[in-house]
Amino acid sequence: MLEIIALKLITSLTGFLFEGYLDTFKYSKIDGAPSWYGNSGNSSQLVGYGYYKGGIETIYLAQNECKHDIENKITKGIEISIYDNFKFIKDPKEKEFLSRVQYDAELKIFIDKNVKYERIEHFLETKETLFKDRRKHDETFAGCMISKDTILFYQKERIAKIRKDLLDFKAKRGQDELDSELENNGK
Repeated sequence: MLEIIALKLITSLTGFLFEGYLDTFKYSKIDGAPSWYGNSGNSSQLVGYGYYKGGIETIYLAQNECKHDIENKITKGIEISIYDNFKFIKDPKEKEFLSRVQYDAELKIFIDKNVKYERIEHFLETKETLFKDRRKHDETFAGCMISKDTILFYQKERIAKIRKDLLDFKAKRGQDELDSELENNGK
């Protein structure tokens, strides 16, 4: 049964990634933001955005916000896939499997390794002129992306590993129960 759940989960995640649901997240309109900020753009990439007020030191903070945005989109996609497809599951083994799929301790590392920054722009505070509006404070905007194929490959490998670990654990526990029963019957 775990194989069927794993296959359905991968199919559902593929749909989320490539049908554009994760690209529909809305961003608050920020006065003075570059035209690219908050636009989904390329459908083969999952795009994230970050924004921070402040001096040049906020570039790193905006980049972190950008990575956090991608992490949030991936996590929400998994949560919704599990909820939509598996909310009626009762078997404890299957519930444990889905719980392990939902919580990904290595997602941040995966994102750090695979993220590419599309754009980073830092704007300084400016006064209003005839041709330019006033910018009230320094601001940094960041746009980053990860290939949807890369995300899907990562999730497939992760789900296969979790499935194998669970099956190995259950097999070992079953073997331990048999050994214990043989010992008790031999006495």
